[in-house]
Amino acid sequence: MSVRNIILVVAALLMTAGTVFLARDWLNSQRPAPQAAAPPAPKIEGALVLVAAIDLPAGTLLQDKHLRWQIWPSKGVPETYFVKPKNQGQDQEQGSAQSGPIKDLLGAVVRKGITTGEPVSRGRIIQAGARGFLAAVLKPGYRAMSIQVTATSGIAGLVFPGDRIDLLLTHAVKRGGIDRRATETVLTNLRVLAIDQSIDDQAENPRIFKNATLELTPKQTEMLATLGEIGRLTMSLRSLVKDEAELELLAKTGEPMAEPDPKRGKTHTWDTEVSRLLWRPSVSNRDTVQVSRGNATEELKFRRR
Repeated sequence: MSVRNIILVVAALLMTAGTVFLARDWLNSQRPAPQAAAPPAPKIEGALVLVAAIDLPAGTLLQDKHLRWQIWPSKGVPETYFVKPKNQGQDQEQGSAQSGPIKDLLGAVVRKGITTGEPVSRGRIIQAGARGFLAAVLKPGYRAMSIQVTATSGIAGLVFPGDRIDLLLTHAVKRGGIDRRATETVLTNLRVLAIDQSIDDQAENPRIFKNATLELTPKQTEMLATLGEIGRLTMSLRSLVKDEAELELLAKTGEPMAEPDPKRGKTHTWDTEVSRLLWRPSVSNRDTVQVSRGNATEELKFRRR
């Protein structure tokens, strides 16, 4: 090979190498500059304090879903707050209340309303069985009153604190000189506060009880005291879901609608409506006729022909 050809080959190799280096430098210049790794988030020092997971109005019976742990500056924790011991571990603030030594707090009642994220203090709650507990469970302006029940009138022990019931009265009524029997719904949508001396609304096993404590308005307590002297009282358990609209809401949110206030019942049933063997009283050839419209009874007098 001549010297001229050798020079040309070497020149071609040098040009190829130069092109490769230039192309690599250009590609490197197009790449984004590497970013420095973000420093780790500083660990927050503090105590885990028990706070309300949702708004807790006065009278709320505390459950696990109502409470959570939240980090709180150690220097600003009053002695009235519930603090998670350090040996329980500084989990994150969403930890369940059951993870701490406060199981005895579940079932207590809120004495004064607590907003979401606000610490639960000892002065805001009353432990179950403590003095004033039942009074704190009552809605403002309401009263508590107990009635005696049997296995039959108490729905075989299947009523628990927190359930809603209707109260039925069975008694004898004298109509036109004939003794009649009737049952009427006297009060509706009453809240059961306690069964015997228990206010535990988390119990799972039914038990036969002798007394039920109900939440009533002042007027309804007077009615209940009189009803016990008239005839036999029976409880009727109401469904948790009142209609299709509430069933749909319950399926979406898991929370039922707010309960309406208890009211006086509007229905009744005569003995002749349940037995075909009983004669309906006749009002023909009588001087007096009693007319019933709902719960009202009116006496009309006619001349005998």
